[in-house]
Amino acid sequence: MVQGPLVRAARPPGRHRAEARNARRPRWLGLVVMALLVVALPVWWWQARPFDSRLGLGADAPPAGIGAAQAPLGAPPATPGGRGGYTFMRMQADGTEPVAYDPCRPIHFTTSTVGLPEGGDALVHEAVATMSEASGLRFVDDGLTDEPPTPDRDPYQPDRYGDRWAPVYISFATPDQIPRLAGGTIGLGGSTPRAADDGVLVYVSGSVWLDRDAMTALLRAGRHDSARAVVEHEIGHVIGLNHVSDGSQLMSESGGAVDGPADGDRRGLAILGRGGCRPDL
Repeated sequence: MVQGPLVRAARPPGRHRAEARNARRPRWLGLVVMALLVVALPVWWWQARPFDSRLGLGADAPPAGIGAAQAPLGAPPATPGGRGGYTFMRMQADGTEPVAYDPCRPIHFTTSTVGLPEGGDALVHEAVATMSEASGLRFVDDGLTDEPPTPDRDPYQPDRYGDRWAPVYISFATPDQIPRLAGGTIGLGGSTPRAADDGVLVYVSGSVWLDRDAMTALLRAGRHDSARAVVEHEIGHVIGLNHVSDGSQLMSESGGAVDGPADGDRRGLAILGRGGCRPDL
């Protein structure tokens, strides 16, 4: 049973569509894909460093509790066995719990039309659906946006998105637009936290920046699984996962599984999907 399904907004600010995800493929196929990429394409497979977002504490914020329910909207699936590990992007001040999204409200997301390659919108939908299922967090598609990619994105943009936290922003950009995409980095992802009344940090919005030319080359070369894995990896950063050294995991720092989250990834995502409800944000 799928938990935390991808949900479509009633009236998104643009067109959108959902695409069924391709069937899972054996991991050895991913190794073949990576080998072909090294031969056929520039060596940017995925030095996808996490994006260290600003803390974003300040006076500009929407009214508390926008979109909040009284209970979590979904639940993570049962955690798998195995020995794969996980790490988190940011921990609370006590060092025992990770910073996470509020599971009692949906995570809205939008995809930029700027630099969007053919098939890019469907690719994003597939990746979001996979990570939503693995974490139990509910995602809502707000459709396409003309918001341009910038390195310092404000998590609260009432003129563009209304009186709420801005949706997670996914864009296909160039190093000229996002300088940290230079030097072989194919993707960046992360989220901005805000402090609740008791000082607990909660993620409120985030960004994913994908190298436009590299991702377009993957799609044109028929490397759909590899392209999807890059987007899933960066959404993993948005949800709150950091890198691991284990190459069998999706969150591997050097390019890992291309068939979705592995055992360690799923354990970490399950923890992040069980964050506390915070209607005071």
